[in-house]
Amino acid sequence: MIKPDLTLSMDDKIYLAVSKTETDKLVFVYTLACLRDGEKSSTYSMFPTREIHVFRNKDAADLYHKTIEQIVDFNMNDQGRSVFIETNNDLIERFLENGR
Repeated sequence: MIKPDLTLSMDDKIYLAVSKTETDKLVFVYTLACLRDGEKSSTYSMFPTREIHVFRNKDAADLYHKTIEQIVDFNMNDQGRSVFIETNNDLIERFLENGR
C-alpha cells in the first residue's frame, strides 16, 4: 500500500500565506493562518496566527512549504475562504514582505 509523505487537514486552519528561510543546518517555514474556533466548530477566528515550523531535513521542509502553498492557492479561489484572505490582506502583505 502506498502512503503519502505528508497529510494535512484543510479544516483545522485557513492558511493565508507561507514563507521559508534557510540556514546551513535548518529550514524555517512560517505560516499565517486563521484557526478554527474549536475542535468541532465550523467557524474560524478572523485574526490570524503566525507559526514557525523548523526542519532539519530540507526535502521535508520543501514538501511542507509546497503543500501549504497549494492550500493557500485553494483558499484564495474558494468563495467561502477567500474572505479571510481579503479581510487580512494588509497583514498578509506585511508577512510576505518580512518573510514571516
